Amino acid sequence: MEKYFLTTAIYYINDKPHLGSVSEVIAADVVARYQRKLGKSVLFSTGTDEHSQKVERSALALRQPVEQYTTEAAEAWKHLFDRLAISYSRFVRTTDADHIKVVQDMFQKLYDQGDIYKGSYEGWYCVKDEEFLLESDLVDGKCPHCGLEVQHVSEVNYFFRLSKYQDALLAWYERHPGFVQPSMRYNELVNVIRGGLRDISVSRSTVKWGIPVPFDPEQTVYVWFDALINYATVAGYGSSAFADTWPPDLHLIGKDITRFHGIIWPAMLMGLGLPLPRRIFAHGFWDFEGEKMSKSLGNVVDPSSLIDTLRRLIDIDEPVAVDALRYYLSREGTYGLDVDFSSQRLLLRFNTDLANDLGNLLNRTLNMFGRYRDIIRNSPIIPKPALGALFASMVTDIERDYDGLQFSAGLEKTWTLVNTLNKMIEDDKPWALAASGEADALAAHLGTLLTGLWYIGNLVEPCMPTVSSRLLRAIGRPQVTWDTLVWQGPGQELPEATSTVLFPRIRPEQLDEFLTAQKRQKTAAGPQPQAPPPAPSAEPERLISIDDFLKVHLRVATILEAERVPDTDKLIKLHVRVGTEHRTIVAGIGKHYEPDMLVGKQIVVVANLEPRKLKGIVSQGMLLAASIGDEMALLTPMTELADGADIH
Repeated sequence: MEKYFLTTAIYYINDKPHLGSVSEVIAADVVARYQRKLGKSVLFSTGTDEHSQKVERSALALRQPVEQYTTEAAEAWKHLFDRLAISYSRFVRTTDADHIKVVQDMFQKLYDQGDIYKGSYEGWYCVKDEEFLLESDLVDGKCPHCGLEVQHVSEVNYFFRLSKYQDALLAWYERHPGFVQPSMRYNELVNVIRGGLRDISVSRSTVKWGIPVPFDPEQTVYVWFDALINYATVAGYGSSAFADTWPPDLHLIGKDITRFHGIIWPAMLMGLGLPLPRRIFAHGFWDFEGEKMSKSLGNVVDPSSLIDTLRRLIDIDEPVAVDALRYYLSREGTYGLDVDFSSQRLLLRFNTDLANDLGNLLNRTLNMFGRYRDIIRNSPIIPKPALGALFASMVTDIERDYDGLQFSAGLEKTWTLVNTLNKMIEDDKPWALAASGEADALAAHLGTLLTGLWYIGNLVEPCMPTVSSRLLRAIGRPQVTWDTLVWQGPGQELPEATSTVLFPRIRPEQLDEFLTAQKRQKTAAGPQPQAPPPAPSAEPERLISIDDFLKVHLRVATILEAERVPDTDKLIKLHVRVGTEHRTIVAGIGKHYEPDMLVGKQIVVVANLEPRKLKGIVSQGMLLAASIGDEMALLTPMTELADGADIH
């Protein structure tokens, strides 16, 4: 069986779980479950980072032994991940005995071969981020990442010869353009390497809570050197299993720690003679209702409270509330870019995508099997062949999206299938077929619904495992790998009519109460920002006549190719299909979208705009996008339409 090894970053024990950390581990779980749906054996690790000066200080402040403090904190993280149905293979802790041994073995090997040496460090250090900083790194004398005060330290430490691997790293990047994704993160790291690498401290003499340097017990291993090695620990470094597992297929990390994972970690592996990871993907951050999410603003979203609020207000059980959150985090935005969390969007997704589209489709199907069972009793339950090709091709497209970690695009295509079946009910009018006694046509209709739901139930499993299980149980079809999905009916074993309600609709008063609860949580969490979010101009709109509006021809187009315009950071050249016509459009969206994330998306274009030249390229139209402040979103149809469709 083919193997797949993926990891999340390990989480600081001092931090309280928030939407950002939860979204990362959920994304990793979607990948793990997807790879299992391809029939692979998956090793999936996550865990906690427990050594550092700030951990030691936190335990001291609580008057707890540091071992007790870290154990209780690790259990809190693990409990939340279990609650979120995270199917990890191992929850690794940097205090685990096997991890300590691996760190010391690697440190010793690098020291023995001269890649680690003793030296002096004098400069700035950020306790929160556990990072050494140059004077030039500081912003107004503070840490450029967290904005807090830094300490001036002078220590005798051990150093890793990072500079030795500069040329090898650059050569690796040039040979492997997909090593770090998205491409903007790849380009950032290539520029850092080209700018020159300096040796880095990999031990501390003033921190006692850490892994002792094996040949110098007065020193502890620097927390970042220690933490990165957890991936090798999980893979069984030093055992016979290691060669069968290493290297990782995917490291999933936040965009703020790309230098550690994309430069220091590969250099360490080169020094150890180990293969490098196949792919490192750096995701963006979650904002909150148009604002940067931060503790100082008091708008950090607590996932546990959010699940509790959903469960209580909508009257759903916890596993369904968890799946609803997993769906929203996977469906909203382009993975890799920053995304805005919106309470209203969360509930809109619940009501439209989950309750109206998927939940209603299942209920209607089961009810019809109960109502028309006697009519179709002697007819073959065979799905319509015409839709078989659509479902099969869509599975292939969804796999392509998931391979690229574009979960939103994959779910959008899945919902195209959901909406296709809902539309088929309206087009076929099964109630009319039943009234006229057309048993075979009615049986084919119901067989198509049942087979389509079987596909959909399996396709949503990576994102919503509980919903998938309950849907498939309701229709009496099994969980299978995606390659074994076939367009055939269930024989004569028909599902029973039940009152299965996966998602009850949210009533207006529940919506108001939910939004109020979210505002109350934000107020309780901390101070509000002083500046209001950007607002539209107060000037009155300039009115136009209907005749003026009718002059604008809006049409649906599909993006076939996308590339950055050279020497610009804003312009992207798009090759789009508008009906049977192909066009080039130059759009100023480069600060918000990566080209490879746009291919395949449907957009809305002004089709009758006079062509104009931008950077020497003739642009044959304009796409529509909405923006507020620094945020931008392309206007796209809710469901896939034929290219060239008119917008009225």
